[in-house]
Amino acid sequence: MDDSTASSAKAWALIYIWVMQRRNFTVPQTSAQRFFVMAQLCWRSAIRLARPPHEKHVPQTLRLSTAGNRLLRPGAALQTASGRISFSTSRVLHRLRTSPLRQTWPTSQAKWISQNPSLQPIHLQSAFPTKTVIFLLVLSGLGYYFLDTLEPDWTDNVLDSYADISQATPLHFYNTKEDLDHWLQFHISDPSVALKNPDVLKLVSAQFDQLAFGWMMSAEDAAKENIPVTHGCRLRSNEPCEDFYALGTSPGVGGKSWNYWAVMDGHAGRHTALHLQWTLIPFVSSALLSLPAYAPSLDVENTIKQTFLRIDKQLMDSARTAANWFPPATAAAVAALTPAFSGSCALLATFDPEKDILRVACTGDSRAVLGRFNTSTNCYTSIPLSTDQTGFNPTEVSRLTALHPEEPSIIDPKSGRLLGIAVTRAFGDHRWKWDNDFIKTVQHKFWGPSPRAGNKTPPYMTAEPEVTETQVVRADGGMVGSDFMIMASDGLWDRISSEHAVECVQRWLEARARGHLDPKYLAANPPPFNAAMTPDPGVTCDPEKDESVDWRATPEFFAIEDENAAVCLARNALGGTRRGLFTGVLSVPGPMGRYAVDDTTVMVVFFDRVGEGSGKKNAREGGTRWWKPW
Repeated sequence: MDDSTASSAKAWALIYIWVMQRRNFTVPQTSAQRFFVMAQLCWRSAIRLARPPHEKHVPQTLRLSTAGNRLLRPGAALQTASGRISFSTSRVLHRLRTSPLRQTWPTSQAKWISQNPSLQPIHLQSAFPTKTVIFLLVLSGLGYYFLDTLEPDWTDNVLDSYADISQATPLHFYNTKEDLDHWLQFHISDPSVALKNPDVLKLVSAQFDQLAFGWMMSAEDAAKENIPVTHGCRLRSNEPCEDFYALGTSPGVGGKSWNYWAVMDGHAGRHTALHLQWTLIPFVSSALLSLPAYAPSLDVENTIKQTFLRIDKQLMDSARTAANWFPPATAAAVAALTPAFSGSCALLATFDPEKDILRVACTGDSRAVLGRFNTSTNCYTSIPLSTDQTGFNPTEVSRLTALHPEEPSIIDPKSGRLLGIAVTRAFGDHRWKWDNDFIKTVQHKFWGPSPRAGNKTPPYMTAEPEVTETQVVRADGGMVGSDFMIMASDGLWDRISSEHAVECVQRWLEARARGHLDPKYLAANPPPFNAAMTPDPGVTCDPEKDESVDWRATPEFFAIEDENAAVCLARNALGGTRRGLFTGVLSVPGPMGRYAVDDTTVMVVFFDRVGEGSGKKNAREGGTRWWKPW
C-alpha cells in the first residue's frame, strides 16, 4: 500500500473512532484494540483502492475469527464471506504491510475465485521513495563539496559599521597591480557624469514621490477611517529630518468624533518635534473631551491654548528637575533634557465633522491656508488660517516689546530673528526660557548648548498658540466645490506664497478631473528633460552681493505631474518645470541640503463628504490605493 493509501486509511480510522465516540458507541480503549479497528479500515481501504474502477463492488463482511476478546494478534485470521485470510502487522501503524497471504479457501470455490480477479489476494506494501532519497543524497553531496559556509569575521563587522552608507568602501586589499589598476579604472568615476544624462534626470523626477515619502488615502480609506481625504509628504533635507507630522480621529467636545492633523517643525534637533508627535493630539483630544457638547467657541479656544502651554510646561519642568537632582552625565537626566535642548513649532488643525467647524492653532511659523471655490470667478481663493509668528510679524514685535521694554534690540529687523532664532513662539528652546547661569550649569553637567548672547530677562518665547475658527464648505457634488486645506512647515512657504499654493492645488484638481494624472497618461506623455548648461529662468544668485541661490515657485513654472497633491506642491517648491534647479536641489546631500531647502512637510486635506450623499466617487480620487504615512 503506497503512502497516500496508508494515510487515507489512517484518516478514515480516526474519523471512525471519533464518530463512535460522538454516537456513544463503545470504543476500544487499549492501544491494541484501537490498532485492530484501524487495521480493519486499512484492509477495507486497500481492497477498495486495489480494484479496477470498472469492476462491480463485492460487499464483504469482515469479522474477527478468534473467539473471546476482540484483539487482533499477529497471525490471527480475518473471516470473510468467501473464506479466511491471515493477517500480519508491521512495526509502523501507517505503514501496514502483510506477507503473502495464505489462502484457506474451500476447495469447491477455488476455481470460481481464480476466475474473479477482484477476489485475488492483495499484497499491501510500502512504496519507499528510492529515487527521491538518492536524488537528495546526491544533491547534498554536491552542496557539501562545492558550497562553502562563510562564518562572519572582522571584515563583516567593518562593513556593518557603514550599513547606512551604501557607497562606503572601507576595505582596500589588492593582490596585484592588475587588481589595483582595475579598481582605479572602473570603480572610481566622476559622480557628475550620470547627472548630465537626461534619462537619469527623468528617472529622478519619476521617483520624486518616493524621495519625498509621499502618501495618500483614497475615498474608501477615508470613509473607513472616518476622516477627510488627505495627501501628505515629508521631504527630508536635514540628517536626521527634524520635521514630524501626525493625524487621526479622536474624541472632541462632547465626546463626538473629531479629526486632527498636526505638523511639527523642529529646530536645533528633532527631539522636541518627536515629543509633540507623541503628545499633542492625545493631550488636546483629552482636554476637549472634558468640555460639554454645548461649550462655546471661546471655551474650546482657551482649552486648546492651555493644553499647548501645559505640554510645554511639563516638558520644561521635567528637564529642570532632572538637571537639579541628577548627578552629572546621568543618562536619565540627558533623556529628560534633550527635548528641552531642541525646539519645535507646532501647527494643529481640529475638525468637527458634525458642525463643519475647522479650528487651527499655530505656534511658530508653520502655516495653514484654506482653498475655497469662488462661483463668480470659477476658481479657488486662499483664506489664511494662521499667521507666521516671526520677527516680521508686527503683532509679535509689539508683544515682545511690551514684555521686554528695556531690550529694544532683541529682534533683528533685517532677519526677523529673536536673539538669533527665526520664530518668536515655540516648544522647548531652553536657551530662550531659562536664565544664563542655569543654562551654563546644564551645559557643563549634561553637554547642553551654550547660553545665547543678550539673554537678560527670560523667558522670551512661549508655546501659546493663536487659534482661528472657520466654517468649512463641504459639497456633495454639483457646481460648487468643497474647501481644501494646505498645512505645511516653513520649507514650503519659504518658496511659494499661500495664493500660489492654492492655485497649484486647483490646477492639480483640474488635471485630475481630465485624467492627466493617470499613470498611463503620464507614461505616454512624459515631461521634457534636457541637460542644457544654461541657468533656469527666475533663479537669482549674486556672490558679489553675498546673495545665494534663490527662487520663487510661481504659476508659469508649475509642473502638474503627480498623483499626490502634497507631492505636487513639494515638486513645485523645488523648481517645477525648471528641471535643472529641481535636480540640483535634490542632489545636495544632507545636512548641507538644509542650505538649499529646509525640511518640508505638506498635508492637503479635501473636505468633500466621503461616503455620504449620492455615493459617487469624486473625480480627484482615482482608484483604490492603500495609504501609509511612514
